[in-house]
Amino acid sequence: MLSFDRLSYMNRISKFNTPIARRQCSIHPVRDEALRRDYFLLWSRSFLRYNTAMFRATKTFFISTGFLPVLLLLSHCASVSPKIESQFSLPIRIKIVRSQTISVPCRHVTMIAGGDVLPGCFLDPYLKKSGYAYPYEKIAPLFKAAQIGLVNLECPLSNRGKRYTPKKFTFRANPQNAPALRDAGINAVCLGNNHIMDYGAEALEDTLAALDAAGVAYAGAGKTLADARRPAILTLANQVRVAILSYSLTYPADFWASTSRPGTAFARLPQVAKDVRLAAHAADWVVVCFHWGGELKHFPKSYQKQFGRAAIDAGAHVVVGSHPHVLQGVEWYQQGLILYSLGNLAFGGGRSKRAVESALIKVEMDLDCGRLAAWAMPLNVNNTATAFIPTPLPGKQGTKIFNALQEYSKKWGTRVEVDASGWGQLLPPLPEPGPIEKTIE
Repeated sequence: MLSFDRLSYMNRISKFNTPIARRQCSIHPVRDEALRRDYFLLWSRSFLRYNTAMFRATKTFFISTGFLPVLLLLSHCASVSPKIESQFSLPIRIKIVRSQTISVPCRHVTMIAGGDVLPGCFLDPYLKKSGYAYPYEKIAPLFKAAQIGLVNLECPLSNRGKRYTPKKFTFRANPQNAPALRDAGINAVCLGNNHIMDYGAEALEDTLAALDAAGVAYAGAGKTLADARRPAILTLANQVRVAILSYSLTYPADFWASTSRPGTAFARLPQVAKDVRLAAHAADWVVVCFHWGGELKHFPKSYQKQFGRAAIDAGAHVVVGSHPHVLQGVEWYQQGLILYSLGNLAFGGGRSKRAVESALIKVEMDLDCGRLAAWAMPLNVNNTATAFIPTPLPGKQGTKIFNALQEYSKKWGTRVEVDASGWGQLLPPLPEPGPIEKTIE
């Protein structure tokens, strides 16, 4: 027989019922496992004994009053009541007879992120000849396979505006490029960059109108600073809400929005942290884009690491960088991912011999399971060789870019492993080995 003395039991657990003791015992303040099982077993038996007596009394009452249907219902309930396995030497387990396990699918998000898009300038003759979908013909299937297609739109979409003369390079493209982006599977763009204001407020206004008409979400620029800082919120078919924020860390300062001036959202750490926290409350998944770094530089500057990590600390899941026009490394930080630069994508700014390496990054996350994974697809963006059509280089074709990406990411321990699909999985660093235990015989 099992015995239980409540006073003795309370005396034995009282020394563990303190804040310090509760912190030391992560599962339960009672450390005496056998005594806890003893108590639970006796409580369970008393509970069942009490319910059995109540059932017998209720049965007599219902028979005498003729409530047979209710009696039958109670009998059915009794047949599916919990059964206690009372093997004292084993942990207590409760079996529910006729129970059914319901599998709840994880809420899943898939995003394809690409680099800088400039659908104009040197691209214009090709677009006039072959249509505005021309530069996306080889990458559109990849974007369409994801729920979110995200790029940096490196120019206004407008035929109006006055050119900003202090700049050497200014860009502009036809508003008809907006539907082409959507049709290619790109449903979100970042506008926080150093070219979106190249033709002033009128061109920005036309850009926002064209994107709205095409159903392409945007963030990073607006009629006021508040508009520029406001996230784009996308609600996916599975009801997952995704927030996208975009900031510029580039000059000229004339392009930065204010309370009374249109422009871009210039990144300041306190504002970024506040915006990310608010976005994390409004959405299930947060992506932050920064236009930053040195052009044609393969390694990030210290402030890039500072801002990228601060965004993750504030609640972002993924940080996407642009502006260098070449690839930079990938860092797994805390529970998030920082893509420092993805290089050019469909970029009609010229035929650079240095900005020829690029990649699309596929990011997948199961929100309920907490699993974040990423893959890279190398791209040939040598405009002389590809005629301005970014071309995927799966598997062995992309070996050079895979190796370069791993070299750029080596300082953070990020590894690249190419799978059968031709994508290179971006793996977090291996855990550091623990101390070696020596056994003395």
